Amino acid sequence: MKTKILVLFVLVSTFVLAACAPAQVAQNPQPAAPTSPPAQPTTPPIAVPTQAPAPTQVSAPVEITFWHQYDKANADMIQELVDAFNQTHPNIKVNAVIQPSYDEYKTLIQTSILSGTSPDIAAVDLVWVPGLVASNALEPLDSYIQPDSSFDLADFYPLLAGYDVMGGKRYALPVSANNMQLIWNKDLFAKAGLDPETPPKTWNEMQTMSEKCSDPANGVIGFEFYTQPTGEGITWQFQVWLWAAGGQFLNADNTKAAFNTPEGLKALTYVSNMLAGHGSVPGPWGAFGDQKACMQLDGSWLFGYRKDAPFQWGIAAVPYPEGGQTTSNIGGEHLIMFQSSKNKAAVWEFMKYMTSADVQLKWDEATGFLPVRKAVGDNPEYLKWINDTEPRMLPFAQGMQTAHSRPATPLYTQVSDAFSREIQTAMLGQATPQEALDSAEKAVNEALSQ
Repeated sequence: MKTKILVLFVLVSTFVLAACAPAQVAQNPQPAAPTSPPAQPTTPPIAVPTQAPAPTQVSAPVEITFWHQYDKANADMIQELVDAFNQTHPNIKVNAVIQPSYDEYKTLIQTSILSGTSPDIAAVDLVWVPGLVASNALEPLDSYIQPDSSFDLADFYPLLAGYDVMGGKRYALPVSANNMQLIWNKDLFAKAGLDPETPPKTWNEMQTMSEKCSDPANGVIGFEFYTQPTGEGITWQFQVWLWAAGGQFLNADNTKAAFNTPEGLKALTYVSNMLAGHGSVPGPWGAFGDQKACMQLDGSWLFGYRKDAPFQWGIAAVPYPEGGQTTSNIGGEHLIMFQSSKNKAAVWEFMKYMTSADVQLKWDEATGFLPVRKAVGDNPEYLKWINDTEPRMLPFAQGMQTAHSRPATPLYTQVSDAFSREIQTAMLGQATPQEALDSAEKAVNEALSQ
């Protein structure tokens, strides 16, 4: 019983995240978050691939259960791909089950592990993976990957694939991805006398344009930062500025804070200075959607709820400091196999199919998710699709090359909460950037010591 309580504690601690669920996206959504829905398809239905990976030999007909939380057109595409797999693999039948809202899905996975009723395979938020590994509920994939000559692990983007390796073993595979880039209101730019087709490239340009675009008399700010409430919203977005400055969030083995450095101070000083009335001010999230902010960071899922926005908007790479490099924060879902599955060979065959280059190309084109494999990201057909259907997606696709991911630790939620509480004080002008970093370092190290 003590073991089960410990497992539940680890899972609950890991899963209590502040990322936005699909149901939470509204006209003024919460800050760019890793699990918000991507763009809905703007093209006719795409035929499922005719070339699938060679089937693994499964001696007798089996059924496997696949849990996911994709909805609407994304769920339709999942089912289309599942149906195609079932048709080409006569000894394997996959039953795809759509789970409810983000929080409910977390609870269902927790309880299924404790009750021994887990599905065979699931697509989960990438930040859930470390906690699930800690619960000893996942099947390592190395023994399936190594002897399978038809599976090219090297083709996956290292940043995504590397996230799933813990203790020298691989526990998941990326199946979808998203990131954040700069979105700007072209109408507000023009009204402020700025070129509506020229977004900022550097931090200096971003602050200069933000100050010029601000209109305090009408409640308009130049750039909307996420400043409240505390939690993953602050951490998720501030990490982008930290990485752009050349800083790191945690050390290499995720045991200590690594942000209290000259690079971290540079990033927090920049953000705090802007929030002190130099192009921005603290406030509740939603100003950009209300046409009260000229710029903000937003995710590759924004095409769904910004499609019919009453203003013109564009997408550009995240601005960077002089001598720095544009970067972003990656979100998305990864596929996991549960140890409790009695049909692991069949599960591996389905995992290999869902992450294959052919399937991933069709999936990304139909949903607006970003490539997890170089064979898709470098594919001329994919790049042509972007240019023909939604050129504004290009910065998101290109951004995968320089993006970062959050630390793969079961304690990430506690770390994020501790970090955001202290960093917020600098954003609100209640502490200097250095004081906030000192306090955040102490709080994060305490969280990591638990």
